[in-house]
Amino acid sequence: MNETFLTHSLPSRSVRLADGREFLWFSGTDYLGMGHDEMFLAHLTEGFQRYGTHYGSSRNGSLRLAVYEEVEASLAAFVGAPAALVVSSGMWAGQLVLSNAEFLTAQIHYAPRVHPALWGPGYVSQEVTWLEWLRQTIQTIQQSDERQTQVVCTDAVGSPWVEEYDLQLLHELPDDRQILLIMDDSHGLGVLGEGGMGVFSQLPQKDNLRSIVTASLNKALGVPGGVIFGDKDFIQSIRLSPRFAGSSPAAPAYFYALQQNLAKGIFQEAHEKLLTNIRCFTKKLSRPNLLESIENYPVFCSRDPNLYPYLLENKILTSHFSYPQPTDPPIVRLVITASHQKEDLDRLGEVLFNFE
Repeated sequence: MNETFLTHSLPSRSVRLADGREFLWFSGTDYLGMGHDEMFLAHLTEGFQRYGTHYGSSRNGSLRLAVYEEVEASLAAFVGAPAALVVSSGMWAGQLVLSNAEFLTAQIHYAPRVHPALWGPGYVSQEVTWLEWLRQTIQTIQQSDERQTQVVCTDAVGSPWVEEYDLQLLHELPDDRQILLIMDDSHGLGVLGEGGMGVFSQLPQKDNLRSIVTASLNKALGVPGGVIFGDKDFIQSIRLSPRFAGSSPAAPAYFYALQQNLAKGIFQEAHEKLLTNIRCFTKKLSRPNLLESIENYPVFCSRDPNLYPYLLENKILTSHFSYPQPTDPPIVRLVITASHQKEDLDRLGEVLFNFE
């Protein structure tokens, strides 16, 4: 098992450990660097001054804070969705959707390595490629009972091992069955698509097929909360559900800051910086086969057991742990963020060049 490191500060482009050692930090999920973004911190301070530290009440109560519905409208417009609903986490967003009573008797098809947020009744891990799974799923749905709703659960992009999925193939799902496509875009929102809008606009929307996207806001967008995107009727059914009514929302100050960032283009500017850093680092990779990656995506992976300790010796810290099951093999997951400077990328490229 790898050594666990403790720190008393939030990592950015570097991290200082509790024992005083300092490393360049190339991991985590703060893709847009919001953890230390000065404008975001200023907006968050304004939010705490306006709304206090928390809101421990049902959002379906008689008194409602307008900021939640305002940010939902802005997020929906950002990704190109008809409607959005913000909740306390990305995990809860997925579980809320899967608990919708309309689909409790549905047949559920789980993609290989789908995020635990979308694990529901009858979940079984799939040991095939995503493409093989999708072809099998299409065939199974074509042969299914016409009266039964079919639920398809998948991530937008593979994680922790980075994999690109051809989402256009989802348009081949049958037209003569009732289908709910649920996609977790936690590692795509703020990163994938034009300006970081995510994948919602790429998904099929047909008379027989609803596409619903869930996501954590606590990754690229830097907000401890989650979101559900979908058509207005579906979002309204979740809003009126007992599980939504009975759960406290995330702190309103964060959603005020999120709203301000969207309005002022802060995320879009950070997304451009992220793309610049990804392309800069990619050019420095003299051994492109050393790391698995996707074009214009900030995550680079390796299963080489010697890479992690080598990087550690050179004062570069990445993640390397078993996930989501404790028995899963650890993966070196190296992440470029909008916070990194040219000298950080130069140093990483130099160290990787000398790896044997």
